[in-house]
Amino acid sequence: MEKYDCIIIGGGIAGITASIYLKNAHKKVLLIEKSAMGGLLNKISEINNYPGLPNISGPDFAFKLYEQVKKMEIEILLDTVIKVEHEDNRNIVKLKDKELECRFLILATGKEARKLELPHEEELLGHGISYCALCDGNFFKNQEVAVIGAGESAIHEALYLTNICSKVTIINKYPEFKTKEDVLDDFLKKPNAKVLYNARTTSLNVKDNKLSTITIEKDGKEQELEVKGVFVYIGSTPNIFTELNLTLDGKYLKVANDCQTNLDTIYAIGDIIKKDYYQLVGAANEGMIAATSIIRRLNKE
Repeated sequence: MEKYDCIIIGGGIAGITASIYLKNAHKKVLLIEKSAMGGLLNKISEINNYPGLPNISGPDFAFKLYEQVKKMEIEILLDTVIKVEHEDNRNIVKLKDKELECRFLILATGKEARKLELPHEEELLGHGISYCALCDGNFFKNQEVAVIGAGESAIHEALYLTNICSKVTIINKYPEFKTKEDVLDDFLKKPNAKVLYNARTTSLNVKDNKLSTITIEKDGKEQELEVKGVFVYIGSTPNIFTELNLTLDGKYLKVANDCQTNLDTIYAIGDIIKKDYYQLVGAANEGMIAATSIIRRLNKE
């Protein structure tokens, strides 16, 4: 069984930052990512609040991070972690066809989009339902689409879609948005933008194995909305290894100031931990904090 000083599960900005610090300290580190390096960065249309990289697209930022990791010769494994086991002085990371051992483990597994939990949602994925406007927006060029959500992410993605689709309707089940007014104003200035307040999606309607219409309930009355695509932005759920019995704060992991969990050799960073702000710059900072703490402890052993 191959052994590492530290294994990082999750290749988003938090995990990548941690790997950079550990590699610079000459520690044996492995970065495991189940899909694409950069994590949720690959689903962000534009980033305008990260210092030094104004108005960069998420995928471009992710590629820059990947290039840095490759240049530093940080070991990367594209695979899915099936299970994690914790013992006093080691952690076992189980993959489909092998097991790995590490002294310290950093969880940077992020979160996944919450689903509508409506009939046909699973079968319509890729046939009218999407959770990523940047990934799938071009499939609906010059067509009418809907965005379901009440937060800033829903508006940002809807704004992105107005440059591709003929009409974009945001369906908000509340009487207002949970965001800044200027963000909403930018969307409403678009001639092909519309918002339905106090509206709830009740049905996804299928024709020829594709989404044909959606049924919404607004002000106590049902109506059908003809759209070719629906983009869902109703929150997310952190990816947590429940078998570890880590301490939670709500649905997120509770960590100390150095990002250590209640288990001595396991740390958590990024979108899976409880914090006030979920921002890229904060996630990078958490990667540095966790890695620095681990480096100090390894140097003392």
